[in-house]
Amino acid sequence: MFIGRTQELKQLEEAYRAGRNTAVVLYGRLGIGKTELAQIFMKDKPAVFYAARELSELEQSYRMAKELKVTRDDEFFTIYETLHEAMQRSGGKKMLFVIDEFHLLAKSGNAFLQAFIQLMNEDAPCMFLLLSSSVNWVENSMIENLAFAAKSLSGIIKLKEFSFVEMVNRFESMPVEKIIYANAMLGGIPAYLNYWNEKASVKENIVRIFLTKDAPLFNAAEQFLKKELRELGAYNAILATMASGKYKLNDIYARTGFSRAKISVYIKNLIELDVVEKVFSFDASEHAEQMHANAQKGLYRIKDRYLAFWYRYIFPNSSEIECGRGEQVYEKEIAQDMAQYVRECFAGVCEEYLKLMAQYGRLKNRYSNWGTWYGKTGRIDIAAGDADGNSLVGFCRFDNYLMTKKDYNQYKELLSLALLQPKEMYLFSKAGFAEELRRMVREESGDGVKITLVGLEDL
Repeated sequence: MFIGRTQELKQLEEAYRAGRNTAVVLYGRLGIGKTELAQIFMKDKPAVFYAARELSELEQSYRMAKELKVTRDDEFFTIYETLHEAMQRSGGKKMLFVIDEFHLLAKSGNAFLQAFIQLMNEDAPCMFLLLSSSVNWVENSMIENLAFAAKSLSGIIKLKEFSFVEMVNRFESMPVEKIIYANAMLGGIPAYLNYWNEKASVKENIVRIFLTKDAPLFNAAEQFLKKELRELGAYNAILATMASGKYKLNDIYARTGFSRAKISVYIKNLIELDVVEKVFSFDASEHAEQMHANAQKGLYRIKDRYLAFWYRYIFPNSSEIECGRGEQVYEKEIAQDMAQYVRECFAGVCEEYLKLMAQYGRLKNRYSNWGTWYGKTGRIDIAAGDADGNSLVGFCRFDNYLMTKKDYNQYKELLSLALLQPKEMYLFSKAGFAEELRRMVREESGDGVKITLVGLEDL
């Protein structure tokens, strides 16, 4: 099912309609939907598609000619000749060349780059759509590898994971709670979401997708990282440490035994790959120094939801899963811990909800600074501030217990530690709210703070 990507399609259409030859790089991790988007874009246009592979330059030329059906038994076609011949089928319209995993063509030799430059400079109208799943190569090596050819690029688009709103559209008939679980385990990666069975339970989906040695995503994490990074063993150690709840550099150092300098380099690479992020406690106070006395500093966490789930539950239990004891892993390791794990993902969903409210002018102030306050005794899941010092906070609960007035009082203690006096407070709860808390909100007795209760049905 193809959903969303309206902005990216608009950018591609604008590039195609430009009155000159154009070239756009479309990149993103494996499974993010590049090829599907390209196929939608190709409709009703004269176009050819070639999926590059790891081949010698000579074999690459042969395969391209054969697959684009411009070869003859007694002749060899160069890449330029193949693409030039294919262009003759355009009927005078702008020809679209879609090259999947084009970095493999660029790495195999100069033939493709020479053909690319030559065709871009000719009068015959054409557009190149160059796809790549090597995020690291595109962001760190592409311009250098393309050399002079890089000047011909018209645009570079990074395809990102689905937002929660897009996931709701993807699973129209599924309850919001199950969509939150799917998001927590698979992220917004379209290819991974295709494995989710809307009619099956959360447990059934986890067991089928992860917990057998033949499960589709049992080994996908390491396959993804191997494609982008060397020394997988070191990265496994660091990511497993973060997934176990150790977020500080000193904790990672103590657990892995790697030098701090080595850890910093590896983490930098993971951040560039959008796998890890460094988070700082929210700071919108004029008393920042006092605020930070009660806050955690410089934490690292796994940003990629699929990898966070995989390193938390699958990686440390691989032996059990290989031996066919996946159901036991679910009952002993996952079921007991799931609410705590999903809470962080739920907080991300709630923040997306608030930002959408802000976009439509439904909040009191125009908040521009968003984050989380990480305290030494707890955290404020969502904190936002504006230029005038006004703030908003949100607390999220994802378990089977009603949120109570006692919870609210604990939240107030955290606000005191953070030196925050918000104008608005949003309370999000999976199970709902106790009547005493609802009454307090109805009577507007929240110490001058506008409190809004948000249940799953509101998301």
